[in-house]
Amino acid sequence: MFAAVIPACNEAGRLLEVIKNLWPLPLGLLILVLNGCQDATLAEVLTLPEPRIKTILFTEALGPDVPRAIGSLYALEQGARGVLFVDGDMIGNIGATMQRLLEALSAGTDLALCNCYPGRKPRSPLAETVLFYRGLLNKELGFWPSINDATPSHGPHAISRRLLLNVPPVDLVVPPLTLVHARRTGCRVAVAVELEHIYLGSRQRPHPHAATMATTLIGDCIQALRVARGEPPGRSLGGCNYLGYDTLRRRDILAEVLSGRRPLVVISGYHNAPTLSTIW
Repeated sequence: MFAAVIPACNEAGRLLEVIKNLWPLPLGLLILVLNGCQDATLAEVLTLPEPRIKTILFTEALGPDVPRAIGSLYALEQGARGVLFVDGDMIGNIGATMQRLLEALSAGTDLALCNCYPGRKPRSPLAETVLFYRGLLNKELGFWPSINDATPSHGPHAISRRLLLNVPPVDLVVPPLTLVHARRTGCRVAVAVELEHIYLGSRQRPHPHAATMATTLIGDCIQALRVARGEPPGRSLGGCNYLGYDTLRRRDILAEVLSGRRPLVVISGYHNAPTLSTIW
């Protein structure tokens, strides 16, 4: 069984489009991780006549990538042999892209990536800087010839159960660390599909978001580089500490889930008649 993990924070009107793209795929579970929603996202989800949907609910916003880590824990607990990750705002017509990611897992790939920056066409200075650090990490790990600038930080991607079991959940919070663990454990990493990021249909954010996200991505790559080289952990380089949104990642809540102090609330059912069950 393959599962999909879809994080969402205030994605009313968009999350349903994402689910529509996932609907025909060979997925045993669609795991929605709703966190910090203040809109009608949950109400919309509860109208869906789809027993495969399991909704993990948090009142707090978990920050970037923490929902992925928590969703993958639930997927593994349910016996998933691979997990497809897609953000709850990616409303582009990308069903075929996600199908190819699952096909790559079936064929033995452990980390199937979508290269969202194919070719070496001119990019904005901000994008070029991020791509430089992605490339730096991929070259350090020896993945550059096969995946170039691709990364699990950007776009839908899929991870095998084998690799997920070899990545500490706290490291899933920093996606480039997955590449480090893949190299260390001899897992197979490949680009399964190429698709320009504009076709993902992700939500357009205010301008400051782009710069802060770039800082986050650069810091993630620096952190992964330091781990790969056996250096002390950190996100600093040249006297600059690349934090970005890293401070919003609720690792404390993830730790509570892992320790059992925060049971997961999983909502199942539909037609406005959900049942709540507590897992772990």
